[in-house]
Amino acid sequence: MMKLLACLDFSQYATSVTDHAAWLADGSDAKITLLHVIQRTDAVEARRDLSGAIGLGARSGLMAELVAIEGEQSRIEREQGAVLLDGAAARLREAGINNVETLQRHGDIVETVVAQEEDADLVVIGKRGEHADFAKGHLGGVVERIVRQSVRPVLVASRAFAPIETVLVAYDGGESAARALDFVASSPRFADAKIHVVTVGDDQAEARLADAADILGDRLAGNNARSGNVEAAIKEEAQAIGADLLVMGAYGHSPLRRLILGSTTSAMLRALHKPVLLFR
Repeated sequence: MMKLLACLDFSQYATSVTDHAAWLADGSDAKITLLHVIQRTDAVEARRDLSGAIGLGARSGLMAELVAIEGEQSRIEREQGAVLLDGAAARLREAGINNVETLQRHGDIVETVVAQEEDADLVVIGKRGEHADFAKGHLGGVVERIVRQSVRPVLVASRAFAPIETVLVAYDGGESAARALDFVASSPRFADAKIHVVTVGDDQAEARLADAADILGDRLAGNNARSGNVEAAIKEEAQAIGADLLVMGAYGHSPLRRLILGSTTSAMLRALHKPVLLFR
């Protein structure tokens, strides 16, 4: 049974994360855990900063007030989080996904996700978090930290879910890219998808494409060896085939695997407006 960890916040991506998780689980007995993390509030930070800033009497009174504010904020945040999780769970059940768990935690988002993913096979997150409208020029900082620290495959959801019929695998022959290719080749989720493979040029490109063809078998719809800038080559191939999903390895020493955590990756993700499935 595949276990999915879907991370939700109050951004525009929450519905998309839910729908991408439903897509992954559809037709299987997969379990989806919906996770919402409540971060430290401004009142907590203010209370911590009071020491030595003002006189003892005034500090004591203000501390008591901040404790009360903190308690009320915490209650409201828990209630809002419960509404968010309940709504997502209901959406999953409407999609026929009944093995759903909701989980709400206080703490650092990245630390919590990394801890909870120990019981998951794959993590689903939105491309940007709650402040997405103020960060349209950047991949979310929390998202990048999760991608860096996660040991599980991570599906970075686009702003809205769209049917995934054509998949592009960026393949460089490395271990993480090989795991990505194996997943696409074996997962029932991709049985009816059109799978394309792109590699970016050196004298081993044709050999890599031949290896990919052997792994994918009848699932392979097409492959291509491109030259030039890796980012541009992937974007051009994705646009040429009308890819609905990009799959690639996340780490390594080759230009293709270094790409995902570089500044050019953010530009590529923005330009594609497509979900990306990353493998370690």
